[in-house]
Amino acid sequence: MANFRKRGKTWQYRISFKDNNGVYQKEEKGGFKTKKEAEAAADEAKKRLNSHSEFDRDITLYDFFKHWSEVYKKPHVTEATWRTYKRTLNLIDKYIKDKPLSSITPTFYQSVLNIMAETYRQESMDKFYFQIKSAMKIAVHEKIISENFADFTKAKSKLAARPVEEKFLHEDEYLNLLTVGEEKMQYTSYFACYLTAVTGLRFAELLGLTWDHIDYKLKEISIQKTWDYSITNDFADTKNESSKRKIPISDKTVELLQQYKENYWHENKYNRVIYNLSNNGLNKTVKKIAGRKIHPHSLRHSFASYLIYKGVDLLTVSKLLGHENLNVTLKVYAHQLKEMEQKNNDVIRGIFDKL
Repeated sequence: MANFRKRGKTWQYRISFKDNNGVYQKEEKGGFKTKKEAEAAADEAKKRLNSHSEFDRDITLYDFFKHWSEVYKKPHVTEATWRTYKRTLNLIDKYIKDKPLSSITPTFYQSVLNIMAETYRQESMDKFYFQIKSAMKIAVHEKIISENFADFTKAKSKLAARPVEEKFLHEDEYLNLLTVGEEKMQYTSYFACYLTAVTGLRFAELLGLTWDHIDYKLKEISIQKTWDYSITNDFADTKNESSKRKIPISDKTVELLQQYKENYWHENKYNRVIYNLSNNGLNKTVKKIAGRKIHPHSLRHSFASYLIYKGVDLLTVSKLLGHENLNVTLKVYAHQLKEMEQKNNDVIRGIFDKL
């Protein structure tokens, strides 16, 4: 039930309702110029209360996304992934500011995406777009908005895609990195380059690797945990269940691991193989060896790309990388598959030539 009264020159409403525990509560709000405005606001408040939503109808996109991401995402994603949600929050603050969620239309949102498209590459646009779209699904379910405004928009960057060369090492560069990493294995960053390049480990997985997860007899590395190098400086779970995997290593890698542990390894209480190495430190070493701008994550890409080039099937490569599904692998390595097309065509011709 809603009651209305005039206080001075403005109107206010008071609503009595039962909360989720069956206890009577009251909500009141004033400052309306007319009784009609107060009645309209009361109707909206009753709709919200009847939908059992904990959000106000006038909540901003920034506040809603912040709460949504902390409840639905932060407890279930890695620190690296969580940083992408914090980045989206910063972009909301920059481009949408304190605009109420209920007032955002597809046209307004598309205009924001168009402005962002002038500055950000497609990868960044995609992350922002899909995170907003996911959050808005809950906003619709909570009845804060009637429809997902992101459903009717497109996020298309106007910047050229990042050159493939910045993501992958060429075969000669890749093999040279392995050689240099082995020759200078007394330095942690150089051995880390070698180990990443022959396993495809993510940086957090590399830092979380302990000696008890290296099986010399079976010649394999077991990935069961990561290292949170940003906040807790402690072990953390893997990115997803698919990331828990076993990676085969060669006799040479087994030998180098044994040499490294015996001669150069720094003992630590966590028994970690790679200890006291920052992302920036590894980044500098990778660039120094490659002689050009390249990111440590490129070693992971180069590992997979080299396996594909050597004829290892895509499903196996996907499992070695710990991808959640094959579609992720197909998307990242589409260029490599294109390059393999002629080689595969020649194999197909050879098969039927022998019939």
